[in-house]
Amino acid sequence: MNSLKKSMCLATILAFALSFLVFCFPRSAMAIPSTFATLIITEEAQISEGKFSINTTTIPLPSKTVVRSAKLFLPIDETGTINKIQITGPNGLEFGCQDIKVKDGVDLIKACGGPAALEAGGAINYVAEGSDFGPELNTKVKVVLSDDF
Repeated sequence: MNSLKKSMCLATILAFALSFLVFCFPRSAMAIPSTFATLIITEEAQISEGKFSINTTTIPLPSKTVVRSAKLFLPIDETGTINKIQITGPNGLEFGCQDIKVKDGVDLIKACGGPAALEAGGAINYVAEGSDFGPELNTKVKVVLSDDF
């Protein structure tokens, strides 16, 4: 019986430690193991005077990944234009789009005629530029890329 209590106590401590790590140390890009591989990448940029620019490079992907959704999050009633999206990988340009009018909730992959097929093996560079955002000229834009719809 004493051994059973020790096992239950250890399991409780382990469960607490894992939940602490998950909730206290969120990641902006993580793969979630499941029956279907799920990739979630979050990019966030500051809109200043109605404009923003993102230029970031990620670590190489372990396998080919198809991004089927790129949901845009803006304050309610905020609108603007995505002037350019370019995703380049080991083989050059893998996805691109330009001059898309946007508002909160727009899926950029659908608006741009996606999906985006990202090759494995090399770093992925993501560039996005936007302008004409308002009525708030100084706010944030967030894009969540996923291989789910």
